Amino acid sequence: MASLECFCRVATAFSKDGGLDEAAFRSWLDRFIDARIGVYLGSGGIGEGHTLTRDELRRVYEIGVDHCKGKIPVYANIPEQFTARDTIDQAKLAIACGVEAVNVYGAEGRHEFEATDHELTAYFDTVLSAIDHPVTLAAQPGIGYPVKAPIIAEMCRKYPQVSAVNLTGVNDSYFLYLREAVQRDVAYYVTVTGSMNMLVLGAAGLLGAEMNIIPKTYRLYLDLFEQGRLQQAGLVYADIKRYIDYTARWNPAPTRWIKMAMVALKLPGGAGGIREPYMIPPEAEMREFTDGLLRLRVPEIDDLARAAGLPAPE
Repeated sequence: MASLECFCRVATAFSKDGGLDEAAFRSWLDRFIDARIGVYLGSGGIGEGHTLTRDELRRVYEIGVDHCKGKIPVYANIPEQFTARDTIDQAKLAIACGVEAVNVYGAEGRHEFEATDHELTAYFDTVLSAIDHPVTLAAQPGIGYPVKAPIIAEMCRKYPQVSAVNLTGVNDSYFLYLREAVQRDVAYYVTVTGSMNMLVLGAAGLLGAEMNIIPKTYRLYLDLFEQGRLQQAGLVYADIKRYIDYTARWNPAPTRWIKMAMVALKLPGGAGGIREPYMIPPEAEMREFTDGLLRLRVPEIDDLARAAGLPAPE
């Protein structure tokens, strides 16, 4: 049986002048190599892919492939697009840079657009017919509307290059339907909340934004689960859930709290902050965020805080 895997949609490191910080980005990627976590590069949200120029996005892919390939899986989470034409163009850019797979969303919801079943099926058919490369599909309501499980299942059956499905924002019934309807080997990656059930049922691993800050904690959780040490895994799961519950205040976009934590903990790329339209909050809010982060007493965060020279919480 293959080992359970973790994948993270990774943040992009910027310099103080707002440009792509290539050296810091390589140091940032080292954290995922060390934790044995696969990376999705250039995400429209967490990776701030929609703020990147085409040349910057190309460099993100090139650096990720050069630095990580052969050590951890290197995928592209191409920024979601409104048309099949633009999705194909984005995928071809990533593939040309050497990524091992591309993640494809449904057509982006914009100006009240919500794809009908017919429209979404046609969109996926057009995109997948044009991409002769491993593809993961995103079953994610974050594009503005839910993607129905029967449509994802149909795409998995029709297109053998679909190697995995990322299940974010859906329940275990969705997963169970896909597992029974697809009828071939496809890897399913789930979020950590409620993951023990889905891992028992056959999920291949985890996908989570929190891995940007606590990658070793996620890896430990999966390792303990795989070793059958469920009580210890439950304690680590509780650490992750405390982190998720705390940072939820700065949602719905995890981009905010990821970059806030990078700044607070002095992580690679933190000095460059975040790109507009997002902004790092005022100093008082950052102090409050940092204090609350340290009070979580998550061991990995404690280690990062000591390395950054931060005082222990009172």
